[in-house]
Amino acid sequence: MKHFKFIALAIAVVAFLLAFLIPSPAKEAEEIEILVTPAPVLQEVEPQPVRVHYFVKVGDTLSDIFSAWELPYSNLQEVLAADEVPLQLDTIKPGDHLEFVIDPDTKQIEKLTYHISLVERATYTQVEGGEFVYEFIEEPGEWRETLYSGTVEGSFSMSAYKLGLNSNQIANITRVLYDKVNFARELRAGDKFDVLVKKQYLGDHPTGNTEIQGISFKLRRGEVSAFLADDGRFYDREGNSLERAFNRYPIDPQYRRITSPFNPRRVHPVTGRVSPHNGTDFATPTGAPVYSTGDGRVVAVRNHPFAGKYLVIEHNSVYTTRYLHLHKFLVKRGDYVERGQKIALSGNTGRSTGPHLHFEVLVRNRAVDPMKADLPMASSISEEDKTSFAARISEFDKRVEQGV
Repeated sequence: MKHFKFIALAIAVVAFLLAFLIPSPAKEAEEIEILVTPAPVLQEVEPQPVRVHYFVKVGDTLSDIFSAWELPYSNLQEVLAADEVPLQLDTIKPGDHLEFVIDPDTKQIEKLTYHISLVERATYTQVEGGEFVYEFIEEPGEWRETLYSGTVEGSFSMSAYKLGLNSNQIANITRVLYDKVNFARELRAGDKFDVLVKKQYLGDHPTGNTEIQGISFKLRRGEVSAFLADDGRFYDREGNSLERAFNRYPIDPQYRRITSPFNPRRVHPVTGRVSPHNGTDFATPTGAPVYSTGDGRVVAVRNHPFAGKYLVIEHNSVYTTRYLHLHKFLVKRGDYVERGQKIALSGNTGRSTGPHLHFEVLVRNRAVDPMKADLPMASSISEEDKTSFAARISEFDKRVEQGV
């Protein structure tokens, strides 16, 4: 009897296990359906361009920078070709900011940006065929005026520098008043001076771009002053020019035949590309004298693979001239030159189809037609500018009187 009970108990336990612990086919299928998840489909991610920010060091050249980053030499040549007209990259200096966008697979430069200032940048973008296209971009910014009023203690240069004027502004003041004031002998301790400067800002940050609006010295013999007019030249209170007029041509009369005029849509004779011709080409033989078209300071004397030997003269805060494809320089950077002074010999350097002089005139860094531009030619202010000029003088006097 006991044996029978034991068998019955075992059968009951087995039935229990079968009923509750072993899943039914339907339940097993349901659990499999919930637990199994399809594997995700992996999408191939394309490599993103590499962005490199580089700040120019002392002694750097563009060629050195390309070599250091193992960038293609062909890219360097194409970038220089795109920069043949603006020549922006030929003036890079320590501290300047270059931004490269590089294809990680081919190491080709997709875009190069030269951050000239907070509001100015030059871009070189690679297009089909490996060529690069140049573009100059400028933010408007905001211009604000600052009055500097001081007293001469020692030299004017040191007094102005301590007051906050920079070396370029001081040089412009002495240049404008060169024929009116002997800064080395005439100025005395205690002489008063006022300088009104217009500065450009992006937000609250100065961009470094400035322009002198008015100058006044109170000397023992009386006041000496200069005011900037709409034409970019300085005049005294009576409207008499303090700067000599410009010459239209930088070469002698027998060499004034124009072989290629100013043309922003010109097709380049060597490359066949549409490339702006921002100057005038004259048929000058190698060795022909080249003259400065106005008084000014030599700010660049360089050799470029495409522009050849060239120099740049800054005449004031508005006008700049450039002379390209020269054979020999007769001046050096930093020299002050006068209108009509021989500065170079014409040549055939750089990328050129033959001996010639390429001459450019820039007004506030914008190229204009040298043969048609409204250059300063008169010795006194024009009738149409007299009203606005008088208003500038009145505003200057008011600010000096109020000391703001």
